[in-house]
Amino acid sequence: MNILDKICQLKQKEINLLKKKFKPLQQKIQTRGFLKNLLIKNDDKFNLIAEIKKSSPSKGLICKKFNPIKIAIDYEKAGAKCLSVLTEKNYFGGNINYISQIKKFVKIPILRKDFIIDEWQIIESYQAGADCILLILAILNDLQLKKFYNLSNKLGMDVICEVHDEEELLRAIKLKVNCIGVNNRNLKTLSVDKSTFHLLSSKIPNKTIKICESGLTCNDDLKKFTNSGADAFLIGETLMKSKNIYKETKKIIKK
Repeated sequence: MNILDKICQLKQKEINLLKKKFKPLQQKIQTRGFLKNLLIKNDDKFNLIAEIKKSSPSKGLICKKFNPIKIAIDYEKAGAKCLSVLTEKNYFGGNINYISQIKKFVKIPILRKDFIIDEWQIIESYQAGADCILLILAILNDLQLKKFYNLSNKLGMDVICEVHDEEELLRAIKLKVNCIGVNNRNLKTLSVDKSTFHLLSSKIPNKTIKICESGLTCNDDLKKFTNSGADAFLIGETLMKSKNIYKETKKIIKK
């Protein structure tokens, strides 16, 4: 069993508990336009989704002094367009409550980054205050993908459809999604291959938003991937392990 299978197995147990405890909200939640905000034109900064995560399966503990609210504030001040908040608890040290806590202190939209395999998680994301969710094609079939995508849009949340290879990309294109995230990391082996985005980007329709994920370590990476068609970038580990998150974020997104 690979790491992705293990994560999803544990996730299913969480979902079973979620269904027992679930309490629907009575009022409608106003979401912030994630993709709209992400693509607001800025001549001196790259479009960044700055990620908040404490640890990862590949690196273990990344940030010892983990304060999600302070990190979120630093990211926003440094010029990040949006935030990505890891909520997976077993391998990433995340918590669904981080979203509502952070949202009280920043104005930029928030992506719930997790391994979504059930529609209950989408409703949970909405109630937690997420403006966008991630759908990983490697763990979803076409029926699930379409159902989850439509439910998210119905609730007013944007969706990033994450792909890792050409087969997954063609599935996302078939659904006519408006945003595709190309992850340079293979979630089954955790290895990173920066050529993944370069190989897949040219096959993504021009009107589709292209997000480059994983393996981004410096400003030159952002310049190179922009030349390959990237509209925005999702960066976590590089920023989270830096001694000064604010300064490192400003440095890496400067055009």
